[in-house]
Amino acid sequence: MPLQIQLRGEIIIKLSSSLVSIADSIAGSQNSSEHVSGAMFFAVYVGPSMNPTLREPEIMEIFPYDKRPFRVGDVVFFLRTESNQGVVHRIVRVTAEGISTLGDNNTHEDAALLQPKNIKGQVVAALRGQKRRKIAGGILGRLTSFWLRRRRVIDRGVSPLLHPIYQSLSYRGAFMRILPVRFRPRVVVFHSRTQEYFQLLMGQRVIGRYNEQSQEWHIQRPFQLFVDGKVLPKQQARDQANRQFLNEWQESMNQQLMQGVRYNFVLADGSCWEIVAVDEEAAAIVSQLGRAMQLCATPASTAPSHQGKICRLLVQVAAHSSAVNYFVPLASKNDGVVVCILSPCDQWEGPYVHLLRLSLIFAREAQVKGGILIHGALAERNGIGVILTAPSGTGKSTASNRLPAPWRSLCDDATLVVRDQQGSYWAHPWPTWSRFQDDGSGGSWDVQKAVPLKGIFFLTQAFEDRIERVGSGQTVSLLGKCVGQVSRFMTAGLSKEERHALHMEQFNNICALSRDIPIHLLHISLTGAFWEQIEKEL
Repeated sequence: MPLQIQLRGEIIIKLSSSLVSIADSIAGSQNSSEHVSGAMFFAVYVGPSMNPTLREPEIMEIFPYDKRPFRVGDVVFFLRTESNQGVVHRIVRVTAEGISTLGDNNTHEDAALLQPKNIKGQVVAALRGQKRRKIAGGILGRLTSFWLRRRRVIDRGVSPLLHPIYQSLSYRGAFMRILPVRFRPRVVVFHSRTQEYFQLLMGQRVIGRYNEQSQEWHIQRPFQLFVDGKVLPKQQARDQANRQFLNEWQESMNQQLMQGVRYNFVLADGSCWEIVAVDEEAAAIVSQLGRAMQLCATPASTAPSHQGKICRLLVQVAAHSSAVNYFVPLASKNDGVVVCILSPCDQWEGPYVHLLRLSLIFAREAQVKGGILIHGALAERNGIGVILTAPSGTGKSTASNRLPAPWRSLCDDATLVVRDQQGSYWAHPWPTWSRFQDDGSGGSWDVQKAVPLKGIFFLTQAFEDRIERVGSGQTVSLLGKCVGQVSRFMTAGLSKEERHALHMEQFNNICALSRDIPIHLLHISLTGAFWEQIEKEL
């Protein structure tokens, strides 16, 4: 079982049992009170208390102290004495009575003094993708902490002088009038379990949230210049027309589902999906999704051909913006049924956003079962699959297209990795949704043609072809960056706690994948036969 150490409302650190098994000489324990000694280990950081020194969801590289002295300025990972919950803060004082700590983004020191046995190690670096940042400790750490505190003091001193000017500009609404329509903020509602939440979006960015307890909007600076929170709708004053629309839609749902077409989708982890459109405009979007993913269509009244538990995705198009679900819902939270209400196509960039959102529903549910969506091309040789991954524009698609027979390129942008009941990993080719932007060429991919995954290769340009092994921490960090590139839209509309939970779920799945699947850096030249290096590894 994974060991989860949590500080309520602030920082969550998760030491996964799968991560413990992949680290380069790691010592770990399933007992949270047992001291980790002698070997470096890794953990994922989430939360705001150490910003800007650490930012979610970076991978932390942690070294136990052993016999080294504790220094003022070190960033340390420790367990709270009273709750065994994990925290990452900076040491600000070492005395005979104990050790005082403070988060770089906090204004007050932690109430409890720490004892040496509570501190499990020093955070020496933060990993994000291929970038490794050193985390200053000792004298440099003290200087960093001093500068951050002085900056907060300066900010508090300057704010009263600038605040009246800012408030005046916000009140007059000068910036609101000159802002183009396409960039104007919009209110959306997303549903989480049994609750509904109001949020304010500008493009894809959440710039404000409605606080139900205080019954007021909290809008980030400087976005108050572009929106007047007093005129925004309140959660208690719901649009009655929208309520009536949703009620009528639910009452007519069953009758609508017996008409039209159903698309079937089966994944290698055993998931069985039925995709059904509830209206004509939704039917056009679902039909395009079916063609892009090469799904089989059957009359909705026909009995399902597959067995086992079925997840059903119901798609509706509605002009009521407050009825739009911007978050990625989970079928497992609603008895296997997902309702996705889309805006009309003319409110977005054509079908691209709709197709992307619908596909993320499948990826999100696969992630619950241990799967992960990776930004990488999938290639197959003799029934064996490998993923070639790299940042956008690095040559991932070009390398995929260079593969000669008997190699076959199954997709060139993203791959859905799932885990079956026996623990084996399978890779499903995933559509390149960007081809549907701006009346693009589109395309189709056989997403149900899964192949057993036997290797992941991070591409980097070089003068000669060669393969380099990487350490466990860098592997997890590289995978985390590739996953983040294609799953960032999953977090839209989620609360802070739900984003933390999603990041922890991804981190746990990445650790398990890193343990079971060989992962390498693949240096490739412009003209070399890099696939021969892959074949040697396979």
